[in-house]
Formats: sequence, structure tokens, C-alpha cells
Amino acid sequence: MENRTKTVPYNNDAEMYVLGSILLENEVINQVIGKLLPEDFYNEQNATIFKAMLTLANNEQKIEIVSVTEQLVRDKVANKEEYKRYLVELLDMIPSVSSVDLYINVVEEKAIERKILSNMQTLSDDILTSKYDFNTILDKAEDIILKVIKKRRTSEFMSIAEAAKKVYEQIEGFVGNKTDLTGLNTGYQNLNKATLGFQNGDLMILAARPSVGKSSFAINLALNIAEFNNDKHVAIFSLEMSIEQLMMRIFSCKSNVELSKIRSGQLSSDDLLLLSLAKEEVSKLNLHFDESSNTNIADIRAKCRQLKQANQLDFIIIDYLQLVTASDVRGNRQEEVSKISRQLKTLARELEVPILALSQLSRSIETREDKRPVLADLRESGSIEQDADVVMFLYKRTDVEEQQLSLNENKEEMPKDKKDEKGYEEIVLSIAKNRQGPIDYIDYHFYGALSHFTEQKEKKPIIFKKKTRSLKTN
Repeated sequence: MENRTKTVPYNNDAEMYVLGSILLENEVINQVIGKLLPEDFYNEQNATIFKAMLTLANNEQKIEIVSVTEQLVRDKVANKEEYKRYLVELLDMIPSVSSVDLYINVVEEKAIERKILSNMQTLSDDILTSKYDFNTILDKAEDIILKVIKKRRTSEFMSIAEAAKKVYEQIEGFVGNKTDLTGLNTGYQNLNKATLGFQNGDLMILAARPSVGKSSFAINLALNIAEFNNDKHVAIFSLEMSIEQLMMRIFSCKSNVELSKIRSGQLSSDDLLLLSLAKEEVSKLNLHFDESSNTNIADIRAKCRQLKQANQLDFIIIDYLQLVTASDVRGNRQEEVSKISRQLKTLARELEVPILALSQLSRSIETREDKRPVLADLRESGSIEQDADVVMFLYKRTDVEEQQLSLNENKEEMPKDKKDEKGYEEIVLSIAKNRQGPIDYIDYHFYGALSHFTEQKEKKPIIFKKKTRSLKTN
């Protein structure tokens, strides 16, 4: 036992003082509940007594030597008389409860230290047995420390006066805010109006079928947020495209030089000048690209924490959710994606930044007559729609709208230059879930050749396709 006290952090005097204080003044247990659990007492005898005290408190019974002894009997502990003598000793050692807060904190701190020690020993065994890869080990080590830092099972109550003062100051700040935004400026007026800007701690989902432009829309958001928010930092995890592909799209978007010309190298001197100016412009922005091809959520989380610690993180984009993997998940893919979405929501709150995760839609939408996406269309959705604060869908107007062509307008007969004259597709951004704002849709023009989205000020009505009726046979 002597050797154990040298190797395991605990303070038996503090544990005894806390228990004795509860016996002396029962109200003290209200200070302890929520801060300590029976397992936080290292001395097994102390842990057993505290468990009995909690039971009595929950049953609104007095906590005295006799009642605690009777509860210990109900809990089927041995050595009743030994426990009774120990309870008398606890009560006799307490002159007053004036210092009980100090001793509660000591017991809590020692419990945390033991938890760190236990977790680190487990982690040490995992390292020695090569149970996990390097990035997972780092992530687990970070988790251990962060959980310790945040270990407070209950926070102090805030009085209504304090709460009123705090929120009123926020409201005053909103009044002085000329942009009417409480979050990050997206660069799009109608999207800002719907969301009041992207909010810290929010998990947002942007979903679409392939080739609708969700990656390009995310790039536009990244550029806008980095440009319109006083040097804010944006981290982009592109799991589908390389950094070279991303940069080409960014160059195209900022220079108005077609992506196909950039890729082919068939550029005029004017194009090169525009690209050079775009290079100077984007080089000033705080965009951070993940260079690795690692798609593990633990790796993403570790890198985001590093950026946050360096004060270089205000917005995260993940392209896309279904390409992210999770360690030690034994269920099916839907359960894995659900776990990832929960971890992303937790990460958004932990780092106090908005996270935009792109997502695919299931193919079932293609078989429906109504091609407008709904929440159930999120691929491997699981809990995605529950975890997300905002869910947005992108879809082409032509996929849901009745096409009205005049007699003289037929796509097959239209000259090529006439068909390509407008150079954009009409895209609808549908906000299908918005915890703190309206459910609505916004019109965009998507210039695919330039990877560029422009928001339309006026909302255009959608003329839905007429439902076809199946012929009935007698």
C-alpha cells in the first residue's frame, strides 16, 4: 500500500474532509454533486460511502452516521461496524466546512491526474503493440488532453441579471453592425440574409448530384469568406481534387479565363496578364490547402486543431463527406458516415468555427419524377440531417422545371453559338434545413467554364414539370 501511494496520485485527507463535511452539513453535497462521482475517490472505502450518500440525497433523506450505515447495509457492504467507526472518525476530524471547496477541487484534480495516467498507460501499450497508425495515436493523445481541459461535468449557474447583461451587449453589438451579419460574410447577399452569415459552431451540409457545381460553389465561398472578412483563414480539405486542380479553378474564377484554356495552355498574352493579376490577388488570401491524401477524420481534426492553435482557422471546407473515413468503426458505411458527421459537429463547436461539408445525393433521386432534393436524399444519411445546423441543396432548374420553347426554338435546330450565348446554367440553392433562419431557395447563375457562381437578386419562380399520368387499362 505504501508503494502504491507513491505511484498513484490521490489525497486521502481531502477525500475524508469532503465526506466529513457532508456529514456535518448535508447541504455541502449540493456543491459536490456534478463535480465528483464515486469513482473519483481513490480510497475504496471513501468511494463506497460517497455512493451511499448520493443515494440518500437522491431519496431526499438526511445524511447522518445512522442513515449512511443503513444504506451501506442495503448496498450489501461487509464490515458494517468498521464502516460505522470510520464514519465517526470522519465527522470528528471536521472543525468546520469553510474550506470544503478547496478539498473538493483537490479530490477532483487527483481524479483527473489518475485518469490521464491511466489513459497514457493505455496509449503507451497501443504504441508498443503498433495497434494504431501514427496519426491516430496523435489524435488519441490530443483527445486525452482536451477531455481533461474540459472536464467540468456542470458549469456554474449564471444569474438572469448576468445573462441579461451579456445578451444585451450582444444585441447592442448587432445594432452597430452595419452589415446585419452575426457570422462570416459569404459574399452572397441573399445567402447572408438567410443565414446572417455562417455561424461559429455550425455544421453545414452542401449536397448535390455530380456535375452540378458543388465543388465550384464551395471554392467561391472560400474565396469570398477569405476576401470579405478582414483576413479570415479558410482551411480546405479536398479529398477528390488535387491542389493543382483546385488552383486552376481558382485562377479561372478570379481571372475570367476559361478553365479549358488554362488546362490546355492555349493562352493569349491577355490571358496570361489576367492570370498574373489573379495570382497576385489570391496570394494575399488566407487559404490553407491540405496537401495529404489522408481521408481519416482523426487526421482532419488534428490538422484543424493545429491551425486553430496558431490563430489561423475561421472556416473549414471538406470536399466531400462520403470520402472521409473513421478509425475503429465496426458497423456499416452508414454508421461510419453518421459517426463522422457527429465528430464534425463536435469539432465545429470545439474550435468555434463553421464547417461546410459537401455531400453526395443518393441515386434514388434520378428515378423520381420530382427531382428536387429532400433531406432523405443525402447519401448514407444516417444522422447527417440531424447533426447539421444548415442543409443546402444545389440543383439545375432544367432538372425540375418545365421547359417552354417557342415553335421556332428547337435545341436540335438552334445554331451552336445561339445555344452557348448565355454561357451559364441556372442553378437553385435550396436551403432545406436552417436551425436559426428561413427555409428558402436562392437563384444563381453558374458559369461552368469559369467555375464561377453569381447570385441573382430577384427570385425567379420555378415552373414545375407536370406530373405524367399512367394509362389505365380496363
